[in-house]
Amino acid sequence: MTIGSQPALSVVIGAHNAAATIEECLAALHAQIAPDLEIIVAESSDDGTADLIRTRFPHVRVLSFPPTWTLPRLRGEAIAVSRGDVIAVLDPFSIAQRDWSFEVLSAHGRQPHLAIGGAVEPYDPEGQGLWSWTLYINEYGLFMLPLSEGETHILAGSNVSYKRAALFDGQQRPKHDVFWKTFVNREIEASGSPLWLAPGIVVRLNKPIPFGDFFRSRYHHGRCFAAMRSHTANAGERWLRALSFPALPPLLLWRWGRAFAQKHRYLGKLAWSLPVQLLLFSSWALGECVGYSRGKGLSCGQLYY
Repeated sequence: MTIGSQPALSVVIGAHNAAATIEECLAALHAQIAPDLEIIVAESSDDGTADLIRTRFPHVRVLSFPPTWTLPRLRGEAIAVSRGDVIAVLDPFSIAQRDWSFEVLSAHGRQPHLAIGGAVEPYDPEGQGLWSWTLYINEYGLFMLPLSEGETHILAGSNVSYKRAALFDGQQRPKHDVFWKTFVNREIEASGSPLWLAPGIVVRLNKPIPFGDFFRSRYHHGRCFAAMRSHTANAGERWLRALSFPALPPLLLWRWGRAFAQKHRYLGKLAWSLPVQLLLFSSWALGECVGYSRGKGLSCGQLYY
């Protein structure tokens, strides 16, 4: 997978105030059995994240930006300077399994698909509290093992990788200044390359985000998504979508809960978390309603996780 002096795999991480988790994330990458890695962290922090990385992991390239920079913008900056044949996007909360990089490169070697994602397992499942489980199920429960390998309609943003041609044009210029995973993946699908899920590519999620921060983030994600999704739609279509928002929380709860339950793991955790799951899906749905009816506002500038 190596061409000339290019690394086979670039790992890009957008990090906002990630000092509490980035060390374990980078240590797991340092221990990979396939060592031909380029690691780039674009960070917007005021908690010492950059100093920690430069001290503990001098081989990691650190790009520092103002604390107001959002996750999609940070990812875009890191991707723009990456050199790998394959470019993987992780979060500072993603703890890669030791064979993760080997599995990423193997999957891209086997499959022609431009975008390939993997599994997201819970971190310390017996030691996590109810809130940690609720956050995990709400955001990444669909990607818990077991999973079936094959074409899919969605990939986890904390464990996804791309062939270089998906993110750069023929002149090796990045196609996107800001990396929005959902819309980049839709563009890839529209080009004729379905998304591919490879369950052997595994990370564990260590995301200790306070409830209030995550609850607000769900609203901002929903509003930003709806505004970007409907920016070319007419007013009637936007208002129709906005007015349908009361049906969205129970629909999402049903879809997510059913998919998680079919895995036959940690069903008690799912049952305990259902009331809070409904609250989080309601926050997202309200964000969508406002995004369709009033646009993105400041929400796209509030996405740090």
